[in-house]
Amino acid sequence: MLNLHKIWIEQCEAARGIEVQFGTVDAMKYLVGEKFLNYLHAAEKDADFRAELPAFVAEIKTIFEQWQLAEYLDKAGWTEPFDPSLYDEEDEDYDPEEIEMERKDNIRRVANELLLLERAKEWLLEQNDK
Repeated sequence: MLNLHKIWIEQCEAARGIEVQFGTVDAMKYLVGEKFLNYLHAAEKDADFRAELPAFVAEIKTIFEQWQLAEYLDKAGWTEPFDPSLYDEEDEDYDPEEIEMERKDNIRRVANELLLLERAKEWLLEQNDK
């Protein structure tokens, strides 16, 4: 059985299959946009994950070209911006304090995602492997 921190090996193999079946964009969404970003997040707190980052990055770079990674990471992001117009002041459930809490939560999520994407760029777009 694989150690949890080495699951990236199977994920890279899966990405190769996705690329063959569905194309490079879908493979990048899966491997970089989902798996690698989650892995980076886990590596912030877990030394085993951190130790595997250089090998995971090296394998990603064998699957995708540098320009593909750069193009994808420039457009990546998950959270939609907060839209207060979705709330109707006439609605009986309208609560300005709750809406403000949601707005602040959205700002925190977006900021965390941006930081994670910047770390991904540092790892994946650096010319010399770490």
